[in-house]
Amino acid sequence: MDGGIKIKTLTTLLVAIFILALISGPGAAAEIIVQPGSSIQQAVNNSGSGDIITVKPGTYTENVIVTKDDLTIRSESGNPDNTIIKAKNSGANVLLLQGENIKISGFKAVGATRSGYAGICLSSCSNCIIENNKLLNNCYGIYVLRSKVDKLSKNTATNNLQYGIALGTATDNILSGNTAFSNGRGIHFGNSDGNILSGNTIRDNDVYGFSMCPRCDTNQIYNNYFNDTVTITNGIGNVLNTKKTAGTNIVGGPYIGGNFWGKPDGTGFSNTAIDKNSDGISDSAYKNIAGSIYSDNLPLVIYKPESKKPVAAFSASPTSGAAPLNVTFTDKSTGTPTKWKWSFGDGTSSTLQNPMHKYSKAGNYTVALTVSNAAGSNTLKKTGYIKVVTTPTKPVANFEGSPVSGKAPLTVAFTDKSTGSPTKWKWSFGDGTSSTLQNPTHKYSKVGNYTVALTATNAAGSNIKMRSNYITVTVTSQTPTADFWGSPRSGKAPLKVTFTETSKGSPTSWKWNFGDGKSSTEKSPKHTYSAAGTYTVKLTATNAAGSNTKTKSAYIKVT
Repeated sequence: MDGGIKIKTLTTLLVAIFILALISGPGAAAEIIVQPGSSIQQAVNNSGSGDIITVKPGTYTENVIVTKDDLTIRSESGNPDNTIIKAKNSGANVLLLQGENIKISGFKAVGATRSGYAGICLSSCSNCIIENNKLLNNCYGIYVLRSKVDKLSKNTATNNLQYGIALGTATDNILSGNTAFSNGRGIHFGNSDGNILSGNTIRDNDVYGFSMCPRCDTNQIYNNYFNDTVTITNGIGNVLNTKKTAGTNIVGGPYIGGNFWGKPDGTGFSNTAIDKNSDGISDSAYKNIAGSIYSDNLPLVIYKPESKKPVAAFSASPTSGAAPLNVTFTDKSTGTPTKWKWSFGDGTSSTLQNPMHKYSKAGNYTVALTVSNAAGSNTLKKTGYIKVVTTPTKPVANFEGSPVSGKAPLTVAFTDKSTGSPTKWKWSFGDGTSSTLQNPTHKYSKVGNYTVALTATNAAGSNIKMRSNYITVTVTSQTPTADFWGSPRSGKAPLKVTFTETSKGSPTSWKWNFGDGKSSTEKSPKHTYSAAGTYTVKLTATNAAGSNTKTKSAYIKVT
């Protein structure tokens, strides 16, 4: 019977352990660290859903294929310039993604130079994030092929042979904050629908900056900086601007609307468009897009806010002192002035923004600053702002100490007696210590003769006063020898006894024990014994050198 119960209990325990293993085992996410010299591909092969692969800085020569879902591959530093994946085979993608919910961030991908291959290729992917990567010296920087709902942000594609970023049969993807420059072509949409291109910078590419083929529909293109050729052929439902919305646009203006349509030589539409109300959006639409029926109804221009008259303000340091006085003036004006005119009050001036000026003579000086910009001028005057006094004379150091001799430890108070208005003091006490106080107190702990020096300083210079063997510290006094007598020493209770201290060695404190539980710290106390008995009296005498006790047994007899 008991055996059956034990078997049943054991079976229940094993089932519980198995269930716990299922809960905490394969489904638990982990972080996998890849060190230089190791393989990122091996880490991918060993990973599971939800894992994070963190790659240490270094150069990794390999082609990586990711076919697992829910995987993050990131550089530890977040800096693409120090975590590099270099194609081992130039005829393959540096990184090939074939899955869902994959995130790649913080890498530089280089070397996939054969035609049709990319630094990062998304093939039949969805909900992937490609962020903060650098793609260079590939055929394509990033290639999004037959993929959807992916996000490409803050990537830089440069010096790629054919395309910086290319979409082929890709839908509902978002490209934001990317930069494509010095590629064969910047960004290209082919047979791709429902994508958003916003906040990207496309410039200085060889063939064109941005292109969209005629089989691209319902794409939204806004708030991008185009500074080379753009080709958008006719598709269905494409738009080149969003609704005018308050917010800083890609060229610093106060509204988000369309795109900036520029040219490297400064003759582009947005380079020259009129913006009468200074809102950063052209007063006219941009309609001259090659091969396209579409127009940008809110094209961006370089924002030029209306200029406001500045308001002068300034400070100076120091504002007072002895001649010659060097003063640094600091402009604190608001309203973005472009010109400054200072008048220092002594007949001189400056046009620097933050000048330094020397006042050579004593006096009170009025300072004025006039600031200007295209909108006008403003002046601030501070009357008697700079105060210059006569140059001080060099001080003459002198001092006294008290006491100048005594037994160790000896505390000496030093008093500055210098003339000429010093502003700084430096004391040397002769025992290796010093002070910068004007009137310091110093303790000498050891026997000896000490030379004391004082250096007194002001703006005109310094002077030293030295007193050789000024402080004399002698040997500490000896321990006292306690002694006393009392009168009367016997009699009837209550008996009043006068005790007289006769100790040697100059004690400085006393402690009496009268034998009846009472005590005193007086030098020569009087004490009354209330009860009959024979009493032992003790006296402890103390000075700086130590203590000594005198005991007289059965010294007082009370009947």
